[in-house]
Amino acid sequence: MLYATTPAAEKRRILRERLAAGELLRFPGAFNPLSARLIERKGFDGVYISGAVLSADLGLPDIGLTTLTEVAGRGQQIARM
Repeated sequence: MLYATTPAAEKRRILRERLAAGELLRFPGAFNPLSARLIERKGFDGVYISGAVLSADLGLPDIGLTTLTEVAGRGQQIARM
């Protein structure tokens, strides 16, 4: 399967329910779809993406060189998995 089968609305609903329940959720940083898939297979609750994570993947220093658009685009790539 190349893409996620769970709709985005369902993913949001589940996340909100778990946050409201006061659960401790574990979200390691994923820098690309493959790392996100590996994190998922290890049983973590989710992943996060940030400018620092994206900078590390691109081999750039973490001094604000990545834009919000780039981070959002990488998040979109990861969310499709």
